[in-house]
Amino acid sequence: MRRLARGDLGYTEAGVAVLGAALVFGAALGSGAASSVVTMSDGVTWLTDEQTGQLVQVNPGTGRAERRLTVAGPGAELEVSQQDGHLVVGDARTGTITSIDLSTLLTGGQRHSDEPMRVLVGGGQAYLVTPSTGVVRAVDPLTLRDLGAPYRVGAELVDVVVDRGGTVWAVTATGRLLSLTWVPDDRAFDTDETAVRGGGPGTRLLPHDQGVTVFAPDSGSVLQVGGGRDLSVAVPHLEGQVLPAAGSPTNLAPAGLPDRSTVVLLTGDEVREVGVGALGCDRPGRPAVFGGLVYVPCEGAGRVVVLRPDGSRARADVVVPGGRNPRLLVDDGRLVVHTEDGGRAVMVETDGTTRVIDTGRGNVAVQDPNDRSSASAGATGPSRGQRSGADRDPGGEGAVPAQGELPEETVPDPDLPLPDVTGAPGERATATAAATATAGPGEDGTPGPTPSAPTVGRPTDVTAERVTSLRATIHVQVSWSIGSPRPDRHVVRDFEGDVVAEVAGDATTALVTTVTCGVAQAFTVDAVTDDGGSASARSPEIEAASLACYVGPQQPTPPTDVAATAHPDGSVTVTWTDNGSVADSFLVGPVDGATTTVPGDARSVVLRALQPAVGVQFVVQAVRGTVTTTSQPSAPVTVPGPPGAIGGPVLAEVVARAGDLLTVHLNWDAARDNGSPITGHVVAWSVGGNADSTIAAGPDVTFDVLCSGPLCTDGGQFEVNVTPRNQLGDGPTASVWVTVPRPAPVLPRDGDPVVVGIEAETPGQYEPAVEMTAHLDPPAAWAANAGECMVVVERSTGGQTAGSIGCGASSHSLGLFSSGGSVTVTVSALDTAGRTIATAAPATALVPPRNQWVLCFRDTGICNAPAAAVDADVVVVPIPWSPQLPPGDERPLLVAGGVGLLLTAAALRLSRVRGSRNPSRPVEENHA
Repeated sequence: MRRLARGDLGYTEAGVAVLGAALVFGAALGSGAASSVVTMSDGVTWLTDEQTGQLVQVNPGTGRAERRLTVAGPGAELEVSQQDGHLVVGDARTGTITSIDLSTLLTGGQRHSDEPMRVLVGGGQAYLVTPSTGVVRAVDPLTLRDLGAPYRVGAELVDVVVDRGGTVWAVTATGRLLSLTWVPDDRAFDTDETAVRGGGPGTRLLPHDQGVTVFAPDSGSVLQVGGGRDLSVAVPHLEGQVLPAAGSPTNLAPAGLPDRSTVVLLTGDEVREVGVGALGCDRPGRPAVFGGLVYVPCEGAGRVVVLRPDGSRARADVVVPGGRNPRLLVDDGRLVVHTEDGGRAVMVETDGTTRVIDTGRGNVAVQDPNDRSSASAGATGPSRGQRSGADRDPGGEGAVPAQGELPEETVPDPDLPLPDVTGAPGERATATAAATATAGPGEDGTPGPTPSAPTVGRPTDVTAERVTSLRATIHVQVSWSIGSPRPDRHVVRDFEGDVVAEVAGDATTALVTTVTCGVAQAFTVDAVTDDGGSASARSPEIEAASLACYVGPQQPTPPTDVAATAHPDGSVTVTWTDNGSVADSFLVGPVDGATTTVPGDARSVVLRALQPAVGVQFVVQAVRGTVTTTSQPSAPVTVPGPPGAIGGPVLAEVVARAGDLLTVHLNWDAARDNGSPITGHVVAWSVGGNADSTIAAGPDVTFDVLCSGPLCTDGGQFEVNVTPRNQLGDGPTASVWVTVPRPAPVLPRDGDPVVVGIEAETPGQYEPAVEMTAHLDPPAAWAANAGECMVVVERSTGGQTAGSIGCGASSHSLGLFSSGGSVTVTVSALDTAGRTIATAAPATALVPPRNQWVLCFRDTGICNAPAAAVDADVVVVPIPWSPQLPPGDERPLLVAGGVGLLLTAAALRLSRVRGSRNPSRPVEENHA
């Protein structure tokens, strides 16, 4: 074993000392530190169980459910935001948003809004967004109280997300893309705005570590903004509803297109469209990226398809217990696949292994986060009645509200002016996490003002009255009149001195939601100023009888006469009667499917966005308080939807060809109409970069395609897509590759001009004959002939020769001709078996006589001049030559004559020389 060096030991000792100091510091902080926001990973995963209105705490390491928190009533529509150690849950059915203190598993804060709200958690910050009015608020992740002035976009938001860095991204129906970064020191947002060209109501956002991917189906484009690079890619088939992943890396951004049975993958700079309908996933939901792969939930199919980034299938599907609509959650390095019923889930590891988890319905402890007596045994926060001295002493400095006892706050109307968080006079102040408490108790037992504190008006006419509640912990509204001078805020405490509400200085009421039923109660209202002043007044005591415990509602009578009527547009109208039983609301939906909440006086509802299916039955649940009763199912109906997949493969054949025009025939088995008659089939193709399409009424079509390039000359394949269509949209696309055969070769034809000329070659001076050459220019069909060509040469002087040549030859020697006349050349094309295919047009030419060129004889050395140059009798002696005496009797005479001429020439020479030496002597000229 390696020994630590002296320096290593020093570092180790320092680390232990720091750790010990941290532990001592944590112990010294006591309950204040225990109830602070947990900012690290909690090591567990929280799932929703909407049928029970509970959150399920699952340990990913053990794969077991450990605890359930009741955060809403049965049939709730829950949405959980869990990140950076924060847990916030919203109930869309009631408009209530609740934060859970993970150190105690008690309610940290609660807000309510009549308008639908979105909860965003990222970068250690939480935000509440009202999309309908375009209001974004930064709130404390634990208390849900405003941290500063909200930002008003001034338009409705079609989507809003937060990236992991904490920047909020929001987009409007007109294509305004806004980024909002909260600046704590300024208590305000730093904003920036970008225009999304072609953005519209269908635009959706996918957040990354930094920035977002924007899917704009209204313009058929995908963009990336804020991630270090700006990218824009055209995606013509990006249509209909878009369901992006909840988060992903920048280089792998997926989104489901349920209307087209397609998943879109943005990988780098390339967009891939994966037709998952062919994989049995007709309606892909919101995908998730996990372990470098894309998991695609298939709505109504009860399984999850796993894809690689290139769109190919990566591994076997993940099967969901019960076959319901899968929901995906990536948390703590694992993927959890669960459904709306919350009964069981599937845990997926990074290597693809899976295991089924029982979420513990019925065998796991259930805790009410509003009941402090049920706090987790492992929580270190103080319980009711056991607060630290600083918390109990109304006059102690640094008093903070106990977590889990915060009031339910109603979000103000976003169109009304909101207060500044500083609580300046004349402006409404938002609640702060800590309030300066009053001094010690006075004579009447209520806390009195500190003598040195600034003057503040004491509240008067303090009253407390129970309000309607259907929960075990009932609600009490505390009212008062504002004293003068007006305080900056009001702090409401219960009879034990615990802070149960904190509101602005101009508020006259507060709602207390943590009152235990059956116990007498009184409340104290502290008027507090920011500079330390305070004054208090107490309400009369509410008797225990007035706070009697709620015994629960009577069970309503189940609805009857439930009937369902399907419509061609995919909607279903459900009607029922209530048999005179009063219900708070009704839950309507398919058997074992998602439900829609309607008011208690409703007797019908039109359901939309249903999963197309045959034999669907609907039920109606009557809700009274926390009790529900369910009707008998309706008669089965067929829920219409877009067409299903085409049955069997598409068969394709090129049935005719005229040059570059192909006639193609397709046929296929009819697709399921899913309750809405098929109105046609879109048949589309692309050849050589030219796209075209046609509409086929039935599963059989013949159409013409103009081919070009190698596809026409060499053969090949091109793709044809067939998409069934009905009133509700397009079904899955089926594809087929059409094979174009290589065109048949063009054969040589009789009479084609092959020989374009015949000429004589210039013979050498010693050659006695003339060579004739035929020049050839064969047409393409001749040059491409697979067999040989035969050349026949006929002489007018008699005789015929034949020989074979390549059909693509450009010339051919016809032989030597010595006696003039004419020559005729005929070329024939043969097939590979030697049979004649075609005979070209014959060509004839005169053979020039040999005497048109110089002809020499080697034995005599005499050359004959060309006939056109000298007389026929002239003898041409070639050079070099040697003079010779003529033969016979003429030789002596010739010699004598020659000698005489030579002597005469010598005499004349001598005379001329002498004359030049005597110039004065006249010379006589002979003009005779």
